Amino acid sequence: MLNKGDMKNMKAITCFSALLLLLVMALYVSQSVYAGEVQLGDKVTTVKPGNVTKLCPYPGCEKGQHIARIPEGTVLKVEGMMKVRFGHSTTKWVETTYNEKRGWISIYDMKKAK
Repeated sequence: MLNKGDMKNMKAITCFSALLLLLVMALYVSQSVYAGEVQLGDKVTTVKPGNVTKLCPYPGCEKGQHIARIPEGTVLKVEGMMKVRFGHSTTKWVETTYNEKRGWISIYDMKKAK
């Protein structure tokens, strides 16, 4: 059986854990791009290392179907947006132009440019 002191300690630990979780979530959110944050006309920066970000001819293209690879740190303008559902998840895709080629990149391959 727990005494009053043990109950107070458990409440304090629970509160501390909740605050720590909120802090971690806030840090994660501040470094991520969420679908609601990107609007038409915004500038975004590719974040995949090297030339891993793929410019697809349509949202969700398969491996080897991309039309270009975009280097890390490239700033692009959001020209269109589309949400694509795959199974139980939905991914937002952004339409843009890179080296005179128009295509789509995943929201997970970019961050909002400053």
